[in-house]
Amino acid sequence: MSVLDLLNRLEKFYGPQEPAFPVEPYEFLVWWHCGYPASDAACEKGWKNLQQQVGIEPHRLLAASPAKIADALKAGGMVPELRAQRLKEIAMRVKDEFGGDLRSALTGPLATVRKTLKSFPGIADPGADRILLFAGIAPLAAVPSNCTHVLIRILQGPEGENYSAGYREAQRAIAAEVSETFDDRMRTYLLLKTHGQQTCKRTNPKCLECPVKSKCAFFAER
Repeated sequence: MSVLDLLNRLEKFYGPQEPAFPVEPYEFLVWWHCGYPASDAACEKGWKNLQQQVGIEPHRLLAASPAKIADALKAGGMVPELRAQRLKEIAMRVKDEFGGDLRSALTGPLATVRKTLKSFPGIADPGADRILLFAGIAPLAAVPSNCTHVLIRILQGPEGENYSAGYREAQRAIAAEVSETFDDRMRTYLLLKTHGQQTCKRTNPKCLECPVKSKCAFFAER
């Protein structure tokens, strides 16, 4: 099965997908630390509280006490005090280094832009790729950080233990077949994310409910 056929089958099963996270680079960095363990649901709870009780702009985060920020973040899960400290650090850097406008700094060579994003806490290659794709900066073959196994399983069989290798392999599969446009690459990301979180889970996947099990290499080997 081709990647494009896979995506069409997933979209028919799940329907068109929309991002459940902010797409502006700075806002995503804040949202990412609003929940822990990070998930759409946890981050959204902390995000809403933070917006209502403190605000998300750099000057509001810097003006608020760590305790007030932590209190707002409690709805998002564990270690709210640590997450509050990280939000303070992010706000300070964006204000001091980028004049309050992180997006304006994300120009020039892609390697430099990715290095800038990865200098923020909690952002590695998958996070940087997601930010650049959904912010409309670079149409990268981004792969959901907790769903790197999805394409590998369907196309090849059980995934290996090396996370970085699996991420790169999934990227290559996307780059080989999905056109290098923002819409197509975002559609790919969101459908793989939904399938990985709802059905093709890393542990205890729901293979019998899978809409592509008849074409899945992983299911064929079970």
